[in-house]
Amino acid sequence: MPPDAGRVWVTRTAPFNQLTAKRLAAIGYETLLMPALRVVPVATHVPVAVPDALIFTSLNGIRLHRFLPALADRQVFAVGDHSARFARAIGYRRVMSASGAVSDLAKLIVAQCVPGSTVLHIGAVQPAGDLEVLLAAGGVRLRRHPVYDVVESNLAGMRRVVASPAGLAAALIHSPRAGAHVAAWLDRRQPAWRGAVVCISEAAASSFRNGRGLDIKVAKRPDEASMLACLGMSGTDRS
Repeated sequence: MPPDAGRVWVTRTAPFNQLTAKRLAAIGYETLLMPALRVVPVATHVPVAVPDALIFTSLNGIRLHRFLPALADRQVFAVGDHSARFARAIGYRRVMSASGAVSDLAKLIVAQCVPGSTVLHIGAVQPAGDLEVLLAAGGVRLRRHPVYDVVESNLAGMRRVVASPAGLAAALIHSPRAGAHVAAWLDRRQPAWRGAVVCISEAAASSFRNGRGLDIKVAKRPDEASMLACLGMSGTDRS
């Protein structure tokens, strides 16, 4: 068993939380699936104007949008390698990955697109980050095409689990918004919990830096492999 073996709260949204659970089980962790956020598809229209490129900053954006074969050869920019693989799997043939955060994605797009280009961001109603501002500074216009919304989940069912003798060894936090919701819930309902919080980025970890003494671990890279690597680390970042 891993050195910190125990139950791990997977707060990632469905259905991709199932993939996380399989990876955790493979390295010896018992998992508890309770998404911090729910993804709600929204009614949308097919884009009329053909953009110079498409942007995906989430797996849900790829999963929930309508793939048009006519756009299969459009340049696609994905924020991470997993998103890039998913975009290729559904039929896009020209996909580039930023292998990082939104700021890395913006740099890649500005470097690859000529000034005045128009890119279509397919994603959430309220996207995270300031991609539009970053692209505008590089002369690239962004159009948004929301295909889903994100709402906070009711975490009432977690109270008994967190307070039980077996408790939780850690919680995995995949986004700043999930981090804010989980941190607020812990402060209200389980202020005595002192497990590890494993975050995909510093932005996702920021809500937990409130002096409670949590064991905060931030992935070296903004991907799940780096998050899982953190589970084997001893706690060195307490705040």
